[in-house]
Amino acid sequence: MRHPTGAYARLIKACLRRGRTLEDAEDLVQEAYARLIEYQRSAKVRDEEAFLRRVASNLAINQFHREQILSFAHETIDELDRQAMLVDASPAVERILDARQQLEQIAAMLAAVSRRTSEVFLAHRAGFSYEEVASELGISTRTVKKHIARAKSMLANAAE
Repeated sequence: MRHPTGAYARLIKACLRRGRTLEDAEDLVQEAYARLIEYQRSAKVRDEEAFLRRVASNLAINQFHREQILSFAHETIDELDRQAMLVDASPAVERILDARQQLEQIAAMLAAVSRRTSEVFLAHRAGFSYEEVASELGISTRTVKKHIARAKSMLANAAE
């Protein structure tokens, strides 16, 4: 493929006439040449300059359309939702009722186990490691694991 300076300059001028900046025009022409090289791997191009003009023109049109679309969408849908409050951010009634039922089941289960098992289980569910719970409550890590296993067993039985 030849790269005549005249053809390159004509492509740049054509892009400039269509309202593109020099930088955009250079990018479009470079992309057109890259696509020509890619296309030539699988097919023969009879008129390279015509091919480059068509590709550069199509790229400029696509770029213009993207700019038009983006000019309307300055903000994301999430931002628009927050501003207009189109979507209620609070959970649905069903989710609230489900959460309350689960909480009542857990509270009933914890009432059925010892106070220490409840403390250990809740501390572990709050994100503390076995070692941290053991250190805080002054018990062994093995005892912490037993309390948690007992609480999980009670939860599993309650779920059935």
